[in-house]
Amino acid sequence: MMLLPRFLRLSRCPAALCLALVFAGCVQPPPKPKLPEEPSLGKRPGVPEFMKGTLYELTNLENDEPFLVSAWGLVVNLDGTGGSEQIPNVVKAYMAKEMEKNGFGSKLSPAFQNLPPEAVLHDKNAAVVGVYAFIPPGARKGQWFDVAVSALGDEVTSLARGQLYHTELKIDGADKSDPTKGVNVFATAGGPVFVNPAFALRYTQNPDATTKRSLRTGIIMDGAQVVADRPLFLRIREPEGRLARAIESRVNEYYHQDRVCTAYTGARCQLWVPPSYHGDWEHFSKLVMHLFMNGGSEAFARAKARALIAEARKPGAPLQDISYCWEGLGSYALAELAPLLADSSAPADVRFAAARAAAYIGDPSGAAERALFAVAQTDGSEFQLPAVEVLGRVENSPAVNRLLRELLDSDKTTVRIEAYNVLAQARDAAIDSRVIASARDSSDQKFFLDLVHCQGAPLVYATRSGIPRIAIFGDVPQLKLPVTFAAMDDHLTISSAAVGRDVTIFYRDVQLPAPVQISSPPDIANILVRLAGQMDDGIGQLNFTYAEVLAILQGLNDQQKLRVLQPTGEEVAASFLMQAPPSVHDAIDSAPALDRGRPQGDNNAPTLDRPAPGAAPKQVGAAIGDDALGKQ
Repeated sequence: MMLLPRFLRLSRCPAALCLALVFAGCVQPPPKPKLPEEPSLGKRPGVPEFMKGTLYELTNLENDEPFLVSAWGLVVNLDGTGGSEQIPNVVKAYMAKEMEKNGFGSKLSPAFQNLPPEAVLHDKNAAVVGVYAFIPPGARKGQWFDVAVSALGDEVTSLARGQLYHTELKIDGADKSDPTKGVNVFATAGGPVFVNPAFALRYTQNPDATTKRSLRTGIIMDGAQVVADRPLFLRIREPEGRLARAIESRVNEYYHQDRVCTAYTGARCQLWVPPSYHGDWEHFSKLVMHLFMNGGSEAFARAKARALIAEARKPGAPLQDISYCWEGLGSYALAELAPLLADSSAPADVRFAAARAAAYIGDPSGAAERALFAVAQTDGSEFQLPAVEVLGRVENSPAVNRLLRELLDSDKTTVRIEAYNVLAQARDAAIDSRVIASARDSSDQKFFLDLVHCQGAPLVYATRSGIPRIAIFGDVPQLKLPVTFAAMDDHLTISSAAVGRDVTIFYRDVQLPAPVQISSPPDIANILVRLAGQMDDGIGQLNFTYAEVLAILQGLNDQQKLRVLQPTGEEVAASFLMQAPPSVHDAIDSAPALDRGRPQGDNNAPTLDRPAPGAAPKQVGAAIGDDALGKQ
């Protein structure tokens, strides 16, 4: 209702009230701006008969590529390996203003009042870097992801041990010619720089060209955070307002939520990835595309599920599509899938497709989870790892965790690691986790140290993307004595004495007033804790970064110094494995400057069995299980 002027609202005069009503009736609201009509894309060609009536037939998925944002940032705490003398003047002026804005040189910021921006830019312990991050498709506010940094000036020889100050990421924010043109902030970033562990211990030497190039770049694991939701889009092939609203209703009905899908225009609907997917936008979007518009009734769902079973048994059937269709039919499909799950004569890929769908739907009988567990235990099965991944993505429960604990003893390392990833996220009792941080600064957290209770072969595993974690599977490995290990041009040594089993960690550095010498039991857990600086006996404290700790672990492993003593007295070598490195730098080099967001037509749209062009590479534990069925 229109608000009346104050003097009329206070008046008791009927004439004044009538006058107000006349004025109110004469005021017309401004017309809404009319959005331009979008052209029809026509009917999608080549839709299989069993997928007629799905959203795949009616729409294209858009805004499903990673979105590149960037900025200029400041890395500090370098060991004389930085410098910003050679950066362009326009970038230098921009960084000086940013530092002033954040309190550098200001009496209002006591910690920074003696650090004017000009002094910081001339300091060899700091460096201006380009900060680059890909916001994942469908990312939700608060979601964390990796961010890459790259030194700008040639004088920078290493970013090892660096710390990135809080940085706001924008579209084309790392433009050398105009750093100020980015306006909207899409993500923020900051934290310790993780350089390639293969080169992390070489920063004290004169690096060669390859080493220098590697040390001038790094990532900040889980160091960027989204500040606003980023929707996916459904582009309606034949635009119509009623159809857009019907799609909105169908998707929201399936998820029993009001704002998973919103009709944006007659040609587009927005999709918001539900929190329950934990950022797995690929699974979510593929499922939405396989929803049947009239699939809400029991009669339709059961009839369609039976038809899909017949389709799945055909040679060369597109099982990935069929599995998603089953999943989209919901709980009504479970009764039809149960006989297929119990049919031992059915092909393995068909049974996996059915078990996958039933597990995601939520099979109260537990038959789907048991079927997936059986596949996960089958060595040589191409669905072994995908089965573990599906078990990890279904709603967590004690029953599922019990199955996953048994997989920690698998003979296949990838299966063990995937089971660990799931159980660690679920904080299962099979994993004892502790945060390793500096004893003198509890906010300086380095990594999680996870002790994984299992009976399999000795294994130490470390992540290189997401949250930094070092996992020790089974008994904690010991150093094989006697030991003499040296790194960092002999600045670091780990050695054992002629008497006793303790080892001595010795480290000297020009930045330290005196060398640090610490004793430690020979087990690798105690050594890791001391290297990271969690132990401080008052004599001295080490303070190695996560990348340096991994480099030391790798060096000890290369020298075959990691051993587990069996009850029989036999020594068994322990393996050390690092997660595959993320290819974020290669992706940034080939990325578009802006989020193109809305590809038109079939040539640009991703298909069901092909990821979106430019999609970020998958890592261990990423969403690859749903792609397995696409391999025919």
